[in-house]
Amino acid sequence: MDITEVIREIGRGKHGARSISASKAQMLFEAIFAQSLALEALGGVLMAFRMKGETVDELIGALSAAQAFTQIVPTDHSRPVVAIPSYNGARNMANLTPLLASLLSDAGVQVVVHGVRTDSKRITTAQIMAAMGHELLHDVAQAPDLLARNEPVFVPIDVLSPALDRVLGLRQVLGVRNTAHTIVKLLDPCARPDSVRMVSYTHPEFDQLQHQLFATLRASAVIMRGTEGEVVANAKRQARINWVCQGQITTLVQADTQPLREVPLLPPAHDVAATAGWIQSVLAGERAVPALIEQQVLLILRQLGLGGETPHTLGNPVTYSGPILTGIPL
Repeated sequence: MDITEVIREIGRGKHGARSISASKAQMLFEAIFAQSLALEALGGVLMAFRMKGETVDELIGALSAAQAFTQIVPTDHSRPVVAIPSYNGARNMANLTPLLASLLSDAGVQVVVHGVRTDSKRITTAQIMAAMGHELLHDVAQAPDLLARNEPVFVPIDVLSPALDRVLGLRQVLGVRNTAHTIVKLLDPCARPDSVRMVSYTHPEFDQLQHQLFATLRASAVIMRGTEGEVVANAKRQARINWVCQGQITTLVQADTQPLREVPLLPPAHDVAATAGWIQSVLAGERAVPALIEQQVLLILRQLGLGGETPHTLGNPVTYSGPILTGIPL
């Protein structure tokens, strides 16, 4: 591959840059993850994509390359599996991703969470799950025993894919995010054709991009606006939740721009112990599951064919009465 020619194509600025094919993107990112590019070329490529943005074809190629450098988390193929990426954590609101993962696990779903261990400015899912007593995996071979006990597992990205972790770390050098930050949230750590990936977006341009990507791949995904970047439903405001499967998009929940009339009392955003204790009290039935997270869990279970099953901790289930739209082809 002529890396100079690639940079010349993608590095012409936001309006002049040309996109590359999925196959070329795959070869490019294989070289990146294999550490085959000179540092100057690597910086040029990452900054070029940062300025122009990625296309669906480029993401397909980059994701294919990334999967080849990602370990496979073994699971029981007779049971459904949901993959939850967690690379943001809490900023202004408590991070309730561990609650989402635990409720789905309680309902019999195999839940594989992957993400960063720590963040200098945020409280991560890894920190909260560790405080709840969950062991962070140091080997993917540990997963089956934990999943068999209906426990959610957390695989740090440095264990799941050291190659991706290295590229994520370049943010400290470049000062901005790069394509790897997008790719890690799209990974299928279980490499199963029936895996359900939960993904979220914060910037509007990624809304359509993610829907087009999963529709093109004909893969299953739950897509929603992120709660500070996390895939758990915002406990204070209803976001749109879409289901993508076999190239079709179904809206499960319509967005409501108005905040809830009764906002649940949440733990402090930057207190690991308080958040872990609050989640454990919910799981023990000592306090109610926030209604919008409960709704999110029940809708996911319905799409997995477990609609008649609800976690024992949910108490009185919320019956979703909003519109369930027919598939909307892209």
